[in-house]
Amino acid sequence: MEKIEKTLKYTKLFNLYGALLSDAQKAIFEDYYFADLSISEISENRSISRAAVEDALNKSVKKLDDYENKLKIMSRDANLRAKLAELLQIVDKNEEKELLQEVLEELENGI
Repeated sequence: MEKIEKTLKYTKLFNLYGALLSDAQKAIFEDYYFADLSISEISENRSISRAAVEDALNKSVKKLDDYENKLKIMSRDANLRAKLAELLQIVDKNEEKELLQEVLEELENGI
């Protein structure tokens, strides 16, 4: 998985499940994925070892994956979006098409 794809995936998962991480894991995750700090920079800023930063990131990513594997919120959302997009392609009436488009836009703005 490319770095951009990985970053996108885990920032989405963090938005869904980040509250379930420890405070330290959240802070380090945010530094790495949202502030785009390197492991060395996080280590230096937090006065912890690089190994501790890597461990926190690895545990965070594993927990986020575990939550998604169990709860499947992101995959259900993606499936719902795909079905709505498919419906938009086959709906003929403008009223129905507009309503489906609104639902799809709300979903896109929600996650």
